[in-house]
Amino acid sequence: MKEFLTLGSVPYEEDCVQVNPDEDYLPAMYEEVRRYVNFLNERFLNIPENAHFRIKREYHDFGQYMEAAIYWDDEDEEATQFALFVETRLPATWDDNSKLDWKAPLVPAGWDVID
Repeated sequence: MKEFLTLGSVPYEEDCVQVNPDEDYLPAMYEEVRRYVNFLNERFLNIPENAHFRIKREYHDFGQYMEAAIYWDDEDEEATQFALFVETRLPATWDDNSKLDWKAPLVPAGWDVID
């Protein structure tokens, strides 16, 4: 079955386009979220076959908005683990361009130095 997690519309410490019933905010919001989806595709390496990033449209009383989301097949353990990896390693800013290989072993800080 397909599952998803919303990831926000931009890195979490950045300002984003706001829903505004008094102006046409959707084109700017779409471009901003599209940029974030591309950013996530570049940040995370070895994306499993049954997982992908895309734009998710949402609706509330004040209007439509968009967010990046990760979708995956919850019957695929690898895709599920990847989605959880992504959720806990979202970028804080647009400048955080580090590449993350979710299959690489995690090494605690300082443990890569041998005395």
